[in-house]
Amino acid sequence: MLRINILIVQVCACEQGFELESGGHACRDVDECQRPGGQPCSQTCVNTDGSYGCTCHPGYSLEPDGHTCKATGTEPILLVAIQFRLLLYGLRSLKEDILATMDKNVMISSIDYDLVEQKVFWTDLREESIKWISMDTKKKGTVVKGIRSDCIVVDWIGRNLYWVDGTAGQILAIQLTAVWRGKSEHTVVLDDDVTQPRALALDPLNGLMYWSEVGGEPQIEQAGMDGSSRKVLVDQGLGLPTSIALDQLSWKIFWSDEKFHCIGSANLDGTGITMLQLTQIKSPFAVAVFEDAIFWSDTKTRTVQRVKKTTGKNRAVLIKRSEQPCGLKIMHEVLQPKSSNPCLDAGCSHLCLLSPRSKGSCHCPARLLLADDGITCVPLEESAFLFLVLPTVIMQIYLKNLEALLGQSALPEHRMLPLATVNRLASLDYLVQEKALYLSELDNGDVRLLRLKESGKLSWRKILSVEGTVIDFAVDWLSGNIYWIDSENPHINVASSEGQCPTILFRENLYRPASVVLHPPSAVMCFADLGSQRDGERGSSIECASMDGSGRKVLWQKSQVPAGLTFSDSGTRVYWADTGRGLIESIQQDGSQYRIDRRGIEGLNLFAYGQGMMFWMTVDDAQITKVWYSKAELSESRWFQIDQKIVDLKVYSKHGQQGNNSCSKDNGGCSHICLPNPEGRTCKCPSGYYLANTSRCSEAVLCSEPSQSCKDGQKCVSMEQVCDGHADCLDGSDEMGCTSPDQNHSTPTSKNAGAGKRWTPKAAPPLQATGSTKARSPGPEGMNYPLRKTVLPPVVASESKTSETKRKGEPVQPKDSQRAKHLPCGTDFCNGRGICTVVGELRKCSCLMEYGGEFCEEPARGPTPGHIALSVTIAFSVVLVALGAFVYFRREHKLKRNNAAASRNLSRRKENGQEEENLMNSETFVNEAYDEQELLTLQTD
Repeated sequence: MLRINILIVQVCACEQGFELESGGHACRDVDECQRPGGQPCSQTCVNTDGSYGCTCHPGYSLEPDGHTCKATGTEPILLVAIQFRLLLYGLRSLKEDILATMDKNVMISSIDYDLVEQKVFWTDLREESIKWISMDTKKKGTVVKGIRSDCIVVDWIGRNLYWVDGTAGQILAIQLTAVWRGKSEHTVVLDDDVTQPRALALDPLNGLMYWSEVGGEPQIEQAGMDGSSRKVLVDQGLGLPTSIALDQLSWKIFWSDEKFHCIGSANLDGTGITMLQLTQIKSPFAVAVFEDAIFWSDTKTRTVQRVKKTTGKNRAVLIKRSEQPCGLKIMHEVLQPKSSNPCLDAGCSHLCLLSPRSKGSCHCPARLLLADDGITCVPLEESAFLFLVLPTVIMQIYLKNLEALLGQSALPEHRMLPLATVNRLASLDYLVQEKALYLSELDNGDVRLLRLKESGKLSWRKILSVEGTVIDFAVDWLSGNIYWIDSENPHINVASSEGQCPTILFRENLYRPASVVLHPPSAVMCFADLGSQRDGERGSSIECASMDGSGRKVLWQKSQVPAGLTFSDSGTRVYWADTGRGLIESIQQDGSQYRIDRRGIEGLNLFAYGQGMMFWMTVDDAQITKVWYSKAELSESRWFQIDQKIVDLKVYSKHGQQGNNSCSKDNGGCSHICLPNPEGRTCKCPSGYYLANTSRCSEAVLCSEPSQSCKDGQKCVSMEQVCDGHADCLDGSDEMGCTSPDQNHSTPTSKNAGAGKRWTPKAAPPLQATGSTKARSPGPEGMNYPLRKTVLPPVVASESKTSETKRKGEPVQPKDSQRAKHLPCGTDFCNGRGICTVVGELRKCSCLMEYGGEFCEEPARGPTPGHIALSVTIAFSVVLVALGAFVYFRREHKLKRNNAAASRNLSRRKENGQEEENLMNSETFVNEAYDEQELLTLQTD
């Protein structure tokens, strides 16, 4: 008998959308969206349990097949440039239309469009121009001429047009609304290390641009649309990438490769490089991506073709002509989605380019430079520049010209300003807005102001004159005040913009002040004190204070000698050079964060800082002079050689001298000199005046012998009132420095103190003239009134204090004994309590009934009715006398003033003839900053 055994095997199976696990007994979900063969959806695939679903991006709809997404809205149009024609091809209707036909000698190579303005842009290689045509009205226009463009792209959000110049190795941009008027308004976005760019694509939504490089090693790079954040994206598998296109839906970049006859693609981070090679791809010129397809123009087959972008299947020839097709684009609103424009809030004066940070980046046309504020474009002559100060010549080098050196030792392009009447420059400062140059010379106590005229002549005049030499000075470009140090006394002085109202700002604890610098917007000043020559242990210091002299503090103190003291652009940091040790150092304005910025500089001599750059000069053993420069944050330095002696280095720019402080408008409300501080301002008075209130200076009183004036100059006191235990002066100065009752009244007084002579208090800085001057400052109507010199030898502070204490009780003799004749007779002379009249050479007070005394300084006893009547009669008579005297002296003064004016005009004409240098024959200096209105004003003065 035959026995048959049957083996039954159980096999597990899964439903659709699931697959068996490795054990063969359990089912798991299949992720159709991640299959190696490619996802089944044209855009977004969503995996579900046992299945999947396809979705589309905004602006697209899902087709009935459940896999394909199609753009909604208007029909997508294929825009193609075929030699001298612009052709429109409907991708749904398959209809052709001619947008424009140009002259037959036109060769259109690259095209793009802007749906906002309904314009099509194209580049004409033969005419080297970029033009446009309106799709609605067929109106035409020109954007730019004189350029070579291999590829143009529209930024529809930032409203700019970009192009690449393969010959010049540049990526450039211009506003979409630009109109050619004989001068281009484009800017260079990128030209560093760009050899031969060929194709360009923009991603305005993210502020990025992509370009292909065909010179040297071919590669595809990425950067911000402002040229920032540059990096290489693809540097392998490339032959000759002639065109690139972005597909934001698949997060890929596509390119056509003429050398390898293929179309390549990669993810937008440079990964996942693939090649689509078809026998039908012969010589691809331009490529575009839309929906699920790739489109390209082929100059060899003279066709425009399409294939599926993921597989290369479903190839179709859309256009075939006898002429060569070149540029092509797909026109549809989903390819230029609307978005906010960051440039609308940037405030750029000219061009604004998008950046990766969703911000606008200001750029300038080729002939302009971006100013310090980061938004304004200024001409080259108004941009930042370096002054090389030679003994009798000023050399001007624009910082832009330094970029062209590239490490060469040759002197950069520059301009020369020769000063024939200058023996040897000591210091200078420059007000860029006013185009005014202030300078001082060695062995000369003058500070002179020079203004440039369009005629080529240099006219100058004295602003300040002191004894000795002005070692260093600085001008507050906001208020015009001049701060200076001279060789006579260890003081820091200040005067108004015209050299008037000179006063000492610092006199205590100064030994050998050598330099002073200002930062007017923050109202802060700093100065270097090299210490007493007889006190070597003290060394040198750098101190800062408010520009009104308050808040003085020491930032740095060592035995080394600081040189080239200067502020950073923001004013928060102070820089200087240690020439002995070859260091460049800096410290915060509050004295913190000291650091060494440069080390080991051999032969360090001068230093300057400006526009974020450091400049310094070295002289080696062979007496070769080099000027070095470097970005402050970089260690790399460059230099150029100069075969002349340099006295100083200065950096200036128009926008580096902007801002305001409390004295920049209407002199801060002060009647004489306004000195700013970070919280406000301080009004100060010149010698012979006192501060009547917070802003007004009044003339100090004149005291007759044996009376003397109070320190504040407001009233006179008798010698019996000095140190009598009762403060008769408003400022209490009559009781200062008193020792004992026996000594109080033995204070010596001058036997020569005559009536009507001015007393100048010495211990009150607001009332003093500069200690280093015989300060001849221009007075009213151009007259120079000599101000008294306070002789203080440059000794230690204790000696200065002792000598000054000795003089506290002494009245000061005026040098001009006849000056009382010419002084005005005002109510201040009578303490505001009477009428001043002039009798002979003396001024007398007719006091009001409540007051008495020679200067109406004493209250009178209560009057009787008879006294009242008598007082009224006397007062009436005095008024008549005063009026008569006033008319008489006014006529006399007017006559003298006219005579003086005539004499002064004659001498001024002579002086102008001596103080004018003709630069008409100089080919080296050109005043491009000429202001016609200012010249007319100067010529009529």
